[in-house]
Amino acid sequence: MGPTLYDTNPVGSNLVNRFGEPCNSAAEPCFFLHADMLHESPSCIGIAHDPEVETSYGTVYWAFDSTGDRKDGELVRFDFQQPHGPGSMDHSVAAIRRYPEVKLHKGEDGFHAGMVVHPTRREIYIANPGDGTILAVNADSGTYARTAREEFPIYSNRLPSFEYSIWECADQRVFAKGLNVPTGLALSADGARLFVAERGTGKIHVFDVDSGAMVGSIDTGYKTINGMSFSPKTNILHFVDAETNSLLAIKPSEACPTAYTGRLTEGYEEAVAAATAAFGDDFSVTKSYTCTANPISPNSTLFEQVHVGTGYASDDPNVQAMAGMDAAAALLANRTDCEPESDLNFDALLLGGYYCHQCLPVNNGAMCDTGGVCRNVQWRGYVCDNEFIVRVDPVTGDITLFEPDGKDPVELEDIELKHGVTYRFTILDDIMVSVHSSPDVGAPAIPQPGNECGCARNGPLLLTIDDETPGPVYLRSKVYLRSNTRGASSVVELSVEQHSVSVPELEMLMKDTVTLADEPSTTDDISAGSILHTSRTAAAALLLPLICRAFF
Repeated sequence: MGPTLYDTNPVGSNLVNRFGEPCNSAAEPCFFLHADMLHESPSCIGIAHDPEVETSYGTVYWAFDSTGDRKDGELVRFDFQQPHGPGSMDHSVAAIRRYPEVKLHKGEDGFHAGMVVHPTRREIYIANPGDGTILAVNADSGTYARTAREEFPIYSNRLPSFEYSIWECADQRVFAKGLNVPTGLALSADGARLFVAERGTGKIHVFDVDSGAMVGSIDTGYKTINGMSFSPKTNILHFVDAETNSLLAIKPSEACPTAYTGRLTEGYEEAVAAATAAFGDDFSVTKSYTCTANPISPNSTLFEQVHVGTGYASDDPNVQAMAGMDAAAALLANRTDCEPESDLNFDALLLGGYYCHQCLPVNNGAMCDTGGVCRNVQWRGYVCDNEFIVRVDPVTGDITLFEPDGKDPVELEDIELKHGVTYRFTILDDIMVSVHSSPDVGAPAIPQPGNECGCARNGPLLLTIDDETPGPVYLRSKVYLRSNTRGASSVVELSVEQHSVSVPELEMLMKDTVTLADEPSTTDDISAGSILHTSRTAAAALLLPLICRAFF
C-alpha cells in the first residue's frame, strides 16, 4: 500500500474499537482510525516527514518504495493535501510524485532504509542499503514529466482531483559510499551532523553535513541496527536492534568543551557564493543543466491489465467519495485467487471494506490471538472466534458471556475450548474474574504467561489451552461489598475438547501396554497367564476410547 496518516489525539472519533465505534473502555483493544491513506508505495521500507511550510496542512512525506518499476526502487513524494479525517474512505484529494531517476535498492528483506529531510538545506538524505550509499536529493528540485497512471496503475483514486505524476531531473548526489549496509539516519539538532547506522558492522558513523566528511564513529556492539532518531526533548540518540528486539539510547559520557564547527573549507564556500551571485538562486553544484523531462510513457498497457476485472477502482465517483461505496465490492468476499500472479488487486480488498480476508497477509489481515479465526464485518471491522465479552452482575456476581460485539449472549453449552488456542475473555466490569481447574471454593487459579494470578478485572484475561490444561475450566467472579468483604461469587463451566491421540502416539501406547502385560508374575498363587489375560483386558479397555477418537 503506502503511507497511512493517523491523528494521535484520542478525541474526535480518532480512537475506535474493532467495529469502528468509539473506544471508551480500558478493557477493550483500541485502535487509531486512519485520517488518510495513499496506496502508491506497496513495499515501503523508509519514510520521512518534510518540514516544509508551503502546503496548507503540512502533511508531506517522502518514502522509499522498494518495488519501484520492479527493477529499481524509487523515491516517492506524498502530499495528503487535505486529509479526509476519521471514518471516511475518500482518497480523491492528494498529490503523489514519483522520481524514477532516484534509483534505490533495499538489499535483503528486513533492512530498514532511514530517511531524513534537512529543514534548511532542503535536502533528503536516503540510506540505500543495497548499494551501501547515502543519497542526497534536493527536495525542491525536479520537473513534471508525465502522468504516472499508465506506468503505475495501482493508485488511490481515479478522479481528476487526484494528482499522480512522474517527476524527472531532480538534483541528486552520492553523499557517502562504501558503507556496510547503511540503515538508520538521524540529524543532529543543529543540522550540522548526519548520524548513519551501519548494520553490517554495528557502528554509527558521524558525517559533517556541509562537507560530507566522516568525523567520528561509535561502535555499539549490536549486529542488526535498523531505525534511529534523536529525542526531541532530551536530544539523546536512540536506535532499535532487530535481533534483540530492543530500543537503546546512546548518552554522551561528558559534554564537549567547544561547539561543533563544520569541515567545509572557506575557499569552497566563497566559490559557491560567487557562482550563486552570478547565475542566480537556481545555481547548484550537482544539478544537470542538460536534463530534459520525457513526456512519453514507456508502457501504457499496464493500465487495462489492472483496472479491468480486478475489483479495483470504478469510474463511478461514488466508489470512494462520501456518497457511498461500490456495492460490487461484496463480490470480493469469495475470491480465493490469492497468488501473486492473480489479477485480484489486494488494495481493492481494503477499499472494499475487508479487514479480514483469506487473501490478506498475516492471519488474514486481522489481529486475533493465537489460533483465532477472524470474520469480516464489512466497512466496520472484524471479530475473532476466540474472543468473548464478560459481564458480571455487581450484586449477584453472575457471569454472562457475550459475542465479541458485546450484543448477543453466548450459550455456555455451545463453547468448546480447543487445544493450541489462546482465548481472550474481556472483562468489562471492575470485578475480579479468575480461571480455575475446579469449581470448588478455594481452588487455586490457573497461572497464565505474564499473569501469575490467572485473573483480570476491567481488561483482558488470556487463557491458553494446551495439553496440560484440565477439562473443563471454570471462570469465577469475586464481588466485594462496601465493607471490603466478599459479598457474592459465581462460577461458569467451559468445556475443553478431548485431546486427540495421533496414530504414532497410539502405536507407542499399545506397544508399551503389551510390553507391560508380557512381564512374568512374581506372585506364587496367581499364574502368569491370568496376569497376562487381566493386563490385556485392562489395555483393551484403556485403548478402546482412544482408538475411537483417533479413527472414527
